[in-house]
Amino acid sequence: MTQGFENIDPGQFWKHFLDTGFLDRWLESPNASGQGVKVAILDVGINESQLSVKRKAGGNILHMQFLPGGILKNPSNNPPFSSHGTIVADTLLRIAPQVEILSADIFGNAFHSTAEQLIHAMRYAIHEGNCKIINLSLGLPEDRIPHPSRKLQLLHVLEEAYEKDVLVFAAGNNDHPFQTSYPAKYESSLFSVNQKYIPELLKYRYEPAEGLEFIGHGVAPLAPMGTDPATSWATAYLSGYAARIVSIYPGIKPFEMKSILYWISREYEGRKK
Repeated sequence: MTQGFENIDPGQFWKHFLDTGFLDRWLESPNASGQGVKVAILDVGINESQLSVKRKAGGNILHMQFLPGGILKNPSNNPPFSSHGTIVADTLLRIAPQVEILSADIFGNAFHSTAEQLIHAMRYAIHEGNCKIINLSLGLPEDRIPHPSRKLQLLHVLEEAYEKDVLVFAAGNNDHPFQTSYPAKYESSLFSVNQKYIPELLKYRYEPAEGLEFIGHGVAPLAPMGTDPATSWATAYLSGYAARIVSIYPGIKPFEMKSILYWISREYEGRKK
């Protein structure tokens, strides 16, 4: 943990944040590496062998699988059927190389997941996995959650995360606003992210529109599909920034993080002018 934030009274945090020149002295510091931060990546699983040549020394990756019916088991050593989760992890690790990752496979060998699997994995990450950040580079369309009770359960688990100071980053649908994507639809309870090509160095902005608050241009050259802007990589990119901040201020609350990411975006835009 970077010295200077660990014993700050919550009421004095903002003054300390502004007085110490957070953007220059802290966020861009090598100490803001994600060390000590646990991130849950809910996806198709991660092929760790593909990350080994890309990754700096950091935390471990714990692999778990969440199957229909709420069954939790240790997955086999078979690589995931898609590179999507691996690219998401690669994107995040390029920003915060020393995070510890809980790879929560909610797809298994299927090409789709369910709201039940998503909710189960999120609850595990919040209450048992001790994760500070949950990255959801995925979304369920409206017709995949036909029952209002499931939507209510999903909203409740987001509220549980908020109460536990867990930061949830969720991707909007790449065809947004023409399609609704859950759980990004509940943007007040989480960090909702859309994709956009952003040539500037920061590569993300607070730009609320059509129900999504942040836009980002995360890129993961690990595979050809990772080089094009997509909400999946944009979400992981923003999660990486958050992990850097958490490594400096572990007790940060969701509303503080949202304000900081907003402030950094606006401060950076102001400096360019």
